Amino acid sequence: MSSAVSSRVRSVGLDTVKTVAIFGTVMIHATAVGGFNWALGSPAWTANLLWSTLLRCAVPLFLMCSGALFIAPQRELPIGTLWKKYILRILVALAFWAAAYLLWGLYLAGNLTWAGLAQAARDFFKFRHRDHLYYLVIMVVVYAALPLTRLFTAQAGRTLMTYGLGLWLVCGSLLPTLFAFWPFARMEGFVRQYAMQFTWMAIGFGVLGWLIHTRGSSLRPRTYALLYLGGFALTFFGTWLLSLRWGELSGVLLQGNAPGVVMEAAGLFGLCAHRNPAGKVRTLTETLSRSSFCIYLVHLFFLDRLVLAGYYTGTLFPLWAAPVETLFLVLCGFVTWLILKRIPWVNRYLI
Repeated sequence: MSSAVSSRVRSVGLDTVKTVAIFGTVMIHATAVGGFNWALGSPAWTANLLWSTLLRCAVPLFLMCSGALFIAPQRELPIGTLWKKYILRILVALAFWAAAYLLWGLYLAGNLTWAGLAQAARDFFKFRHRDHLYYLVIMVVVYAALPLTRLFTAQAGRTLMTYGLGLWLVCGSLLPTLFAFWPFARMEGFVRQYAMQFTWMAIGFGVLGWLIHTRGSSLRPRTYALLYLGGFALTFFGTWLLSLRWGELSGVLLQGNAPGVVMEAAGLFGLCAHRNPAGKVRTLTETLSRSSFCIYLVHLFFLDRLVLAGYYTGTLFPLWAAPVETLFLVLCGFVTWLILKRIPWVNRYLI
């Protein structure tokens, strides 16, 4: 997602992945705000679920792009440069946008008072930030682990790589999902700690992205398409059935580490990473890729305004409202990027 990656390592395929990912991220947020307040199982609720699961793998796609770019062995990445350039930039952006959203929340609530500011300051230091900023927190860990990740991918043979990714899938995806169902849900003790937190699983997404980017061209596009469709079917139909059974929206299969979402991510990444669009399509994906970090950071400002105005998936039929709202939010974020990128310090550290 970060635009800090230099043009010398720019990949047309990865630009396509990031373009798909930013639309997916915005759509997930557009459907999450009010879209599931419709009657459970109704056409509106089901349509909202459809859009919400179509690109549910958006954040894993961004993580895979980071891995594909930064794990490349030919790329020099000293630890000092890693911390002073990339991690510092993430921390500065996190601090700025966390503060901006806290102040924005006070403004919308009409609570720009000393008491409100004091509470915002406490929330800032307790990391009670706007939800989507979790990505920046995760990226600090992902970047910090890069020296070890790069060593593993450089030294691991096929057997060790397969074993490592298999263990990652079991502990990071399969077990966290199974622990939500009987009889695994009844298990107690340290065995539950076998399940990997998404923050640490994010490192594995980077390895998977690098692996598909460098060695995945041998697989047929149909394989990736089937992988994506299988993941989407598992996520959509599984969530639909579980929600009807439990009487409320089930988030078990909607998490970024859920098996269906991982399948979606691997399939879509493979389909996009080995494509080479030309002409206007190539220019469009490169431009949207460069602006994706800014769009990700600012789009909730505009979403909040839509909600206050009553134009969102909680009041409009999601089948058409979700994609229209997504396009509008991406456009607003893109225009913001066109403005902010002209400010050198902002362009370097904040977007």
